[in-house]
Amino acid sequence: MGGDLPMIVGSVGPGGDAVVRVRVRGSRNTTVEFQTVVDTGFNDWLTLSRTDIEALAFPFREEGRYALADGSETVSRLFAAEVEWFGRWRRILVVEMDGGPLLGMAMLRGFFLGVEVIDGGRVEIRPLGA
Repeated sequence: MGGDLPMIVGSVGPGGDAVVRVRVRGSRNTTVEFQTVVDTGFNDWLTLSRTDIEALAFPFREEGRYALADGSETVSRLFAAEVEWFGRWRRILVVEMDGGPLLGMAMLRGFFLGVEVIDGGRVEIRPLGA
């Protein structure tokens, strides 16, 4: 039983970031794989840069207000997208934000996140109860 549980596996980088790969599908059925940093302080799904969003031609949905780690606020644009998540394409909103792709808590809702917090440590995401 142990080896065949559904799981997304990543690793902890030298800077301490928990990193996992996710595949994102654009409106033209183009798929791109991104290395994302798991950010437990980010409540939405995923952030990508304007360049990545334009390349994948995501449709614009709305604007949202965000409080940043430094206490400032920003308004960002949100776009409809699909992410491959445990073998299925899941519809999400992508937040346009610079600084590298972040995977947020909305993506992790209903899942277990485990992180060995050492350089090269294992990052695991799996369904709760699995």
